[in-house]
Amino acid sequence: MTLQNISNDELIFRMEKLVRTERKITHLVLWHIAEIDSRKLYADLGYDGMYAYLTRGLGYSEGSAYRRLQSARLLKKVPAVAEKIETGKLTLSQLTQVQKCINESKKSGERISEQKTLDVLSKLENKNTFDTQKTLALEMNLPIETHEKIKPQKDSSVRIELTLTQEQFVELEKARSLMSHICPEGNWSDVIAELSRRFNGKKLGALPKLPQPAIAAGFQ
Repeated sequence: MTLQNISNDELIFRMEKLVRTERKITHLVLWHIAEIDSRKLYADLGYDGMYAYLTRGLGYSEGSAYRRLQSARLLKKVPAVAEKIETGKLTLSQLTQVQKCINESKKSGERISEQKTLDVLSKLENKNTFDTQKTLALEMNLPIETHEKIKPQKDSSVRIELTLTQEQFVELEKARSLMSHICPEGNWSDVIAELSRRFNGKKLGALPKLPQPAIAAGFQ
């Protein structure tokens, strides 16, 4: 397909139309997944579960199949979700996280009503990943994890998982903002490494000079 010769307005119009169509198709796909899952038609096709049919039969990646299956099961229980998918207010990732919370609650003997689910979903509309997780932690009463984990990896890097209090995180975010000219990508690993380097430099000796950020020609 060649798009170079169409106008800017036409290109934007087409893109917006495609996105609307994609959302509509997505929610229709979820309905089909839910119905095939309900009828267990995957067994007639030789698969031991809906997930296997989505990955091996239809060629979805493992992550895509999981998100669609969990979202479809939530949609079947709460049909009002369809409109929120089609308008883009909710994403498959958000629906998956809600369904996961419902599954965990069921394991512990707690049943989350359809109304409660709708209330939670309404609070997730148009939220980013961080705010979605924060809302779910509150609304679904998720357990607080406080353990720390340090895991060495094959390339000699180290993966660290830890829990910060709200005050600690606010201070760390403030530091990241103040260091945005040094760590423009804002990666937490870069920020923590730079803070450590500066602290160590003060304690152990002179702090090496930092490279000055480049300034584009014509700007001061």
